[in-house]
Amino acid sequence: MKENIIINQLPTRTWNRLGVNETALPWNIAETTDLGSDTVTAPQAEPVRFDIQGEGDYSCRTIQIEAPAKTSVTVFEIFHADRALAVDTKITAGESSVVRLIQISDTEEGSTLKNHVKSDCEANSRIELIQIIAGKGDFYSDSYCALRGDGSSLKADIGYLGRKEQIIDLNLAVDQFGKKTESEINASGALKDSARKIFRGTIDFKKGSAGSVGNEQETVLMLGDDVSNKTVPLILCAEENVVGNHGATIGSLDDETLFYFESRGIGKETAEDILARAALERLARAAGDSEALAIVEKQLGGTENV
Repeated sequence: MKENIIINQLPTRTWNRLGVNETALPWNIAETTDLGSDTVTAPQAEPVRFDIQGEGDYSCRTIQIEAPAKTSVTVFEIFHADRALAVDTKITAGESSVVRLIQISDTEEGSTLKNHVKSDCEANSRIELIQIIAGKGDFYSDSYCALRGDGSSLKADIGYLGRKEQIIDLNLAVDQFGKKTESEINASGALKDSARKIFRGTIDFKKGSAGSVGNEQETVLMLGDDVSNKTVPLILCAEENVVGNHGATIGSLDDETLFYFESRGIGKETAEDILARAALERLARAAGDSEALAIVEKQLGGTENV
C-alpha cells in the first residue's frame, strides 16, 4: 500500500500556496526490495563505480563513503531504473580529505528516482558533488552537507534537462558551522514540453561560522509555454562576519542568441536543442569519464530526440 513520504523540506517554511515547502512522494515501503549496502573507504587509487539497477516495483540501495584524514576518493553512482528506485548516500570526510561524488541518472520514462545524499565535513576537508540528471524519469533529490570543521568546503554542480511531463524536484541545503567555510552551488538546465522543476538551495551560516562564504546560482532555460519552474534560493544567517550571495537567471532563447545561430545557418529549434544539451554535456566532460559522457549522449540522442 502506498503512503506519502515527506521529502525535500525547506528549513524555513514559506507560503503553502507556492508549493515549495516540501514534497509528498507516494511510496510503497512494505514492498520495497532492499538491494543492500556498500562501503567505500579512502584512499582509492582509481574511481569507484556503482551501477545501481532497480529491481521490482520499488527498491532501495545504500552507499557509505568514508574518507579518513588526508585521503581522497572519487565515486561514480549511475542510476538505472524503469520503475521506482531509492538511493541513500552517506559521506564522512575526515580532516583535510577530498571526496568527489558524481551521480548520473540513466532512467527510463515513467520511472521514479529518490536520491538522498548526507555529508559531514571536518576541518579543511572538501566535497565535490556533481549531479547529472540526464534520464527521462522523474527525479527527486534531497542533499545535505554539514561543514562542521574550520576551512571545510562544498562545491555542488547540478545539470538537468526536463522533457515531456517529467518532474525534477531538487533540494540542497548546506549548514556552515565552522570558521572560514565555503559553499558553492551551481544549478543549470533546460525545460521543454510540459516538464516541471523545483530547485531549493539553502545556505545557512550558523553562529560561530565567522569568515565563511556561500554562493548559489541557477540558470534555467525555458523552452515551452507549458513548462513550470520554481527556483527558491535561501540564505539564513546567525553570524555577522560572513558573505552570502544568491541569484537566478530564468528565461527563453533571446533574440541576440537566436540571431547568432541563424547567422550560421542554424534554425531556432536546433538552437534550442543545442542549448538544452549544454549543461549536461559540460558536466559530463567535467566528470572526466568516458562512460559518463556516453550515458549522457545515449539519453540525449541526436538533437531531434532531445
